[in-house]
Amino acid sequence: MSVGTGRRASLKDVAALAETSIATASRALSGTGYVAESTSQRILEAARALNYQPNLRARGLRQRVSHSIGLIIPNLLNAYYTALADAISQQIAPRGYHLLLSSTRDDAATEHGTVVDMVGQAVDGLIWVPSVAETDLLGYLAGQHTPAVAIVRRLADDPIDTVVFEDGAGSRAATQHLLSLGHQRIAYIGGDVMHSCNRDRWQGFLEAMRQSGLEPDESLVKLGANRGAWGAMATNDLLRLVPAPTAIFVASNAIMPGVIRTLRQAGVALPAEMSLICFDDVEWFSFSVPPITAISTAYTALAEAAVDLLMTRISGDSGGAERPPVLMEVNFEFVLRRSTAAPRAGPLLFREAHAGDMAAGENAS
Repeated sequence: MSVGTGRRASLKDVAALAETSIATASRALSGTGYVAESTSQRILEAARALNYQPNLRARGLRQRVSHSIGLIIPNLLNAYYTALADAISQQIAPRGYHLLLSSTRDDAATEHGTVVDMVGQAVDGLIWVPSVAETDLLGYLAGQHTPAVAIVRRLADDPIDTVVFEDGAGSRAATQHLLSLGHQRIAYIGGDVMHSCNRDRWQGFLEAMRQSGLEPDESLVKLGANRGAWGAMATNDLLRLVPAPTAIFVASNAIMPGVIRTLRQAGVALPAEMSLICFDDVEWFSFSVPPITAISTAYTALAEAAVDLLMTRISGDSGGAERPPVLMEVNFEFVLRRSTAAPRAGPLLFREAHAGDMAAGENAS
């Protein structure tokens, strides 16, 4: 017996070739229920002959178990999210799960559609960097009995399990380092403060400044998007200030390429003319010239914590399905490299000759 050209063999085809019922073939191939040994052998031989592959998605929709975990992140181009996705994949694979990955670009409609699609794929749970997270979307997840863990960003009132970094504490540590070197005109470039991670880092910077007796200069604080183009524009504005800052604290690795490019195009020497520090630590920071001082956050620890929380919810072990939402913070590490030093002695001269190059660099991001 053969199936039609271009058509995948079905369970019905296997049953017909083995001369059994579809129910018997299903029991033999899934290993559930009793099937006589001779019949089971005949079914297995038929499956091999037809190169039969079970439709796992259809099985998952019937059983509401797919052995898949959905991961929803804002941006696949952010090196940190890519590393995080890989770490989560490595955590779930030994437990018999595979990863479904999607990005939202922080768009509310995309986020809503992605969550609904993931649940429609019968994922056993979601790990999610929330962008907007409307109330009805959380209600939808609850109604579908789909466990979810928020990571990196918190939702209002923490309605689901959440794992974040020590954003406020790490930002204070970065700012205090610059203050300890003698800097007072410290610029801050961060992302949209509607997201908790960006808001907490911004607040940590402000707190550290005020605790040192300095009221932050509003012209030195640049809040925008977590993208390189924003870093370029913000840095360009900062370099034109009189007096210009002596240090820049960049609150996300995604912003950093635009900052670095603009400083280099303007001919600003690090750290002799400008100190630079970043929240997040990615691989290229260590071989940049000079290497970048950073607040390192362990994405592997966050991945492990998020997966453990989700698996507890899925399995229901230790009352996991019913316990109140858990909030966890992952520790940071201060990584001192060579991009920070004492403030420059004199003013920073803006290199007008590079202005056109800088504008071109912004458009390229």
